[in-house]
Amino acid sequence: MMTIKYKSRKIFLFFRQTFLYYWVMKYFDLSSLENAPGHGLKSGIFRPPDIPFLHRHSEVELNYLEQGSITYMFGAERVSMQPGQFALFWAVIPHQIIQAEEKLVLHWMTVPFAYFLQRQLPDVLTQPVICGQFVAGPLDTPAHSTLAMFQRWREDLGEARQNVERQMIVLLEIEVYLRRLALSIVEGKIIQVSAEGINPIVPRHELTKVEQMACFIAEHYSEPLHVEQIASVVHLHPSYAMEIFRKHFGLSMLDYVTQYRISHAQRLLITTDANTSEIAFAAGFGSVSRFYAIFKEFCGQSPGGYRTAYHQAWKEGTQRFPML
Repeated sequence: MMTIKYKSRKIFLFFRQTFLYYWVMKYFDLSSLENAPGHGLKSGIFRPPDIPFLHRHSEVELNYLEQGSITYMFGAERVSMQPGQFALFWAVIPHQIIQAEEKLVLHWMTVPFAYFLQRQLPDVLTQPVICGQFVAGPLDTPAHSTLAMFQRWREDLGEARQNVERQMIVLLEIEVYLRRLALSIVEGKIIQVSAEGINPIVPRHELTKVEQMACFIAEHYSEPLHVEQIASVVHLHPSYAMEIFRKHFGLSMLDYVTQYRISHAQRLLITTDANTSEIAFAAGFGSVSRFYAIFKEFCGQSPGGYRTAYHQAWKEGTQRFPML
């Protein structure tokens, strides 16, 4: 009898969380950017001057700042981190390091989004992430142990990329690490769990003109947009606005807008059963044919192929790492 009740509870919890994810994805607009394939399970270090341009990818990203301070442009917000802090976010949101000290050492880890959802982590951790928040704060574990863990993950994945056993060990350790983070949030050891908590959102008038244009695009990309309209927000001539935008972000305004729309479409393809026409217009494309052409150009496959590939990855991941 207890076995039946236990199994019934597991089934209930599974469907409750599945419904929660669908509802959140349906009503929260999580956009993203960059013409780049997903990273998959990967780890590395950022050190100046090797800092990437504005980018996005489909994985959940985990950062640990060993030394130096750093400021991110995350979607339409600017947030800062100090040494010893961690950050966790869904990297489908456009993000870029816009300020960093020369002594910066930032450890990063990317985890497939499907795996992140499959593990049914506590809602206190998953809800902010899938709602597009930048979850971050100080860790309640010794810095040396966190640093050693990131180093071990990087070594395991670097020396044997084809070693399934090592990859499984890394994934299991990441799950334990994330569950400890969730427990720390519940116990009040980590108070700061959003961009607002880490560093108050910078008032719009304090952002640079380029950042103000980026924020405007992030808030209006699903609407018809023109360069003149974007430039007028900061009272610049369109030609000059395009020049400084490309210099700052490494891509044109048009590409910036397009990739936001592509990322919005990717999110909807993954998290909803909406048809391609509905997705095309929801993401801001003027026609279905243009949506197909641009999606294939940026993603290397059709929208339908992208959805099928993701669902296949989910199925294979569930088979390899069944729910516990």
